[in-house]
Amino acid sequence: MFKPNYSITPDILNNLIKTAEAKALLDNAYLVPKWEVALRREALIKNAHASTAIEGNPLSLEQVSELAMGRDIMAARKAKAEVLNYLKVLEDLPKLAEHEKITEKAILKIHKLLTADVLENPADCGAYRNRQVVIGNKLTGVITFRPPDTEDVPVLMKEFVKWLSSKDAPETNPVLTAGISH
Repeated sequence: MFKPNYSITPDILNNLIKTAEAKALLDNAYLVPKWEVALRREALIKNAHASTAIEGNPLSLEQVSELAMGRDIMAARKAKAEVLNYLKVLEDLPKLAEHEKITEKAILKIHKLLTADVLENPADCGAYRNRQVVIGNKLTGVITFRPPDTEDVPVLMKEFVKWLSSKDAPETNPVLTAGISH
């Protein structure tokens, strides 16, 4: 079965403590409903920007914010679609989580929603990849990460989903579980 491979560094531990402190503060704070909506919206926008930027999306935080407000911006169609898809999935995630257990089917459904009008081949949306990829610098050719071989992905995903449903995942700090899942 899948067993996450990580170590708790002093930085990770300090960040977990800060996250727990911030959560406790928010859980016990009275927030004016209008502020809560604004804070949630700002968190969604920052999350969408950071996560799509990691994937190479060139849009700035300001551009992502404009898209989130329903405004059009001057940018490549694919870059806009990626951010809009991400924002929509983040907004719909509570509803998806409410009705669906975390399964391979649910993960592939989310993948399909995230990648619609983004991937060159529409058949790749909501499906495990069928070719090897690498993460690296296109200019220098330096590879920083080589994901598992294509044929291993379905088995690895089955093991991962099994781990998420096991007693081990709930015993892991939720922030770490989220990071491992991402």
